[in-house]
Amino acid sequence: MRIKTLQELLAEAKANVGHISPDELTEAGDSVILLDVRDEPDYDEEHLPNAVSLPRGYIELDIDETVTDENTHIVTYCGGGTRATLSAHTLRNMGYENVSVLTGGFRGWIAAGLPTEKADE
Repeated sequence: MRIKTLQELLAEAKANVGHISPDELTEAGDSVILLDVRDEPDYDEEHLPNAVSLPRGYIELDIDETVTDENTHIVTYCGGGTRATLSAHTLRNMGYENVSVLTGGFRGWIAAGLPTEKADE
């Protein structure tokens, strides 16, 4: 078996998961679980409102504590999209059917002028 490159893994993951724009996410409201898959210090510094911190390295270990219904719409995000795409792909492989990646990630959200919050707020 040949070892896949990161670019090949990302292409496979992108083909396997949907995407949601910042505007679509704001319209979805509370009907999604928003997973911030960045490391906790990044989440603590600033994150999207109502996001749950679940760093990429803990997806397989802790997702069942965060998402109790496998039909829930899950949206993953990170800084720009790579970790979120890989996380969403992992969730799909685990059996979660309704998984999307936030287009542009956290930086795209900020660029759109949308609100953020800090962990202590």
